[in-house]
Amino acid sequence: MGEFIYSFVSIASRYHDGVTALSGMRRLAGIMHPHGVPVTWLVSVDSARAAAEDLTRWHQDYGDEVGVAPPELSLSPVDTLPCYEARRDRLARFRDEIQHILPWARCVVASGHSDPETVRMCAEIGIEGMWGLCWEQIDVDDLTDRGCPWGSYYMHPEDRLRPAPGKSLLSFEWTARDLLKSFHSGYASLYSTDPNDVARSGLCSWENIDYWKGLADNYIRNTRYNDHVFMVQQQESHEMEIADGWRCYTGEDIREASAMLDAFIRHIKPHAVMKTLPEVVRLYRERYKFTPSSYMLWEDTPLPCRPNPDYNWSSCVGPWPKTFLYFDRETQMMFVDGKVEPICVRNYHRPWRYGEYYAEPEIPRVQLVRETRFTWRRELEISITASKALPYGVALWKDYSLYQIGEAPGLLEGKILPHELLFLRYNLEEGENRFCIELLGK
Repeated sequence: MGEFIYSFVSIASRYHDGVTALSGMRRLAGIMHPHGVPVTWLVSVDSARAAAEDLTRWHQDYGDEVGVAPPELSLSPVDTLPCYEARRDRLARFRDEIQHILPWARCVVASGHSDPETVRMCAEIGIEGMWGLCWEQIDVDDLTDRGCPWGSYYMHPEDRLRPAPGKSLLSFEWTARDLLKSFHSGYASLYSTDPNDVARSGLCSWENIDYWKGLADNYIRNTRYNDHVFMVQQQESHEMEIADGWRCYTGEDIREASAMLDAFIRHIKPHAVMKTLPEVVRLYRERYKFTPSSYMLWEDTPLPCRPNPDYNWSSCVGPWPKTFLYFDRETQMMFVDGKVEPICVRNYHRPWRYGEYYAEPEIPRVQLVRETRFTWRRELEISITASKALPYGVALWKDYSLYQIGEAPGLLEGKILPHELLFLRYNLEEGENRFCIELLGK
């Protein structure tokens, strides 16, 4: 079994009329700290100064850390941004000022991933982690990140939404999503770990968080197939208090979100290793020379009700079949229960374009040439005809738990998910591709 790594993050950068969202920060700290969860606070220079006493105490007593949340120039059109050097130097200046205010701070994580040169500028000033990516999201909060991997990956210097060949800036999700429902519905922001999203849609309320529990259980189960499964959950500090400068929710909404977060931590606590984002950066960089492959077998979590259409307009609600999701440095693929071919292939050798999101328009079919059974051994031969070279995978939905993969020429990576499927990863050449796979009894 691998480790389930949980990180809680809070945007705590608001500052208005000399105050920051300190009441909301204290409310979140009061939820997380009794459960042994250290918080990563994303602060601005002003908010760090206003909350310095609390942040320092929480760091000393509970291991809290801070990250840099600069003003989002990157949300402006690219042609209106200041020059690269000005943006880089400003980020470095904000980091240095925060570390001056909080001398204990390890400001190795920042937000602002939508800047097209964020990987390069962070590498030049020593930032190692970038928070805020939104898997499968389109046009929500001015963020369209569909095509990027879930969890964490080393970001490519020339294209931040795909993995780099080796070590680079490490990505973090804004907040973890239900991979199955987000992909099939196309509405990732609904099926998330943000308490306000699921409360407004009616999927969770107060201590009734059965949907969230099912979402978390899928992450936890997939530690069977991965050395690490990462989950980031985020809640804005200013959304946990009522103040004139940033009133977002009612007092009842805030109490409900608090109850939901407390119940969620109680559910995952027996299974989770709690870490701040800087701790995850250190773990990831020490463990992985390049982005590791991720194997996620996901079961559909029943909904308690149909999502509120006033919040969830024009979205299919399922149910959907069991789905296997995979990514590595070259591709991301999704398979539905029983279907050998992927239903989506995101090819990271393609350029990212809005509406395409790396997806291949044509997915090759797989043909079974033969399956030969011996006393305690099997041989499979498959044929795949491709119109061009591309990364590809095959999922054979069957219980192969009595076997291990033997000789398999051309196989880049393979894994048996016991009692579920056999996954085979190839790079296809243009034309017919034939592959033989030997399975040996254990």
